[in-house]
Amino acid sequence: MSPDILICARKERVQHKITSEEDPMTDIEFCYWTGIHPKRKPLGKVMFCQKGSVYAEGKILGVDDEYGLMFVPLEPVDYPAPKKAPTKGFTYVEEIE
Repeated sequence: MSPDILICARKERVQHKITSEEDPMTDIEFCYWTGIHPKRKPLGKVMFCQKGSVYAEGKILGVDDEYGLMFVPLEPVDYPAPKKAPTKGFTYVEEIE
């Protein structure tokens, strides 16, 4: 099973990476989050949360030395965070069967 990544970040910092009807981001090949280099692979999806709720998620494409965590443009979502996210960095979220 591929673990997911949970990142705590203000929505304002991530908004430009989230698709919408007005901006489907079809011309964007990938988005990235610098400073994060997860060691475990393969990875599933990245989730961004604020105040205990996940507001955006997307499939992880890989980890690059220069870019950091690379992922497809994010989809807007709204559900409780599967676990408490750290205030800096990230945490792994194991898939629940």
